[in-house]
Amino acid sequence: MFEEEEGQEVKSYIKVDVEGANPQMWATMKVKLTNMVMELIDFKINTKTNGSIGEEFGRVSANLIEFANAKLEKPSIENQKMLAEIENLLANKAKGFAETRKLNAEAEQIELQNIMMKLKLAIGCAKILATSNNDSEFLIFTKNIEELSYIFQENKIEK
Repeated sequence: MFEEEEGQEVKSYIKVDVEGANPQMWATMKVKLTNMVMELIDFKINTKTNGSIGEEFGRVSANLIEFANAKLEKPSIENQKMLAEIENLLANKAKGFAETRKLNAEAEQIELQNIMMKLKLAIGCAKILATSNNDSEFLIFTKNIEELSYIFQENKIEK
């Protein structure tokens, strides 16, 4: 089956490699398995054209290739519509990401404002403690912290 027949080389469809404890038995099994597969491929399944499984697979694959080539040559309205839908979805997704970034930035700004209010409150409490105890070192410290918070609040940090 895999040797030359009347000067023509027969193409093989498959290769079977089997082995086991008895190499002679597996060598005969290899031939039997190969013959069974070849008979299956040559089995006639199309009664109208008398085509074998192998021929029908060849015909089907050729038809699929022709169909794919036709689709690739002519962009259809469906493909253009699908591309427009995909672009629209991507644009909506990008818009959603931008809105999320904006909301996150606004939330961070509110959080920073809350922290600044807490810091002002803490500085005010520290000033009251410093003046009531007449602790000049503590009073200077709170004054420096207050100036630092003013710089942050008024965005006077040089870039």
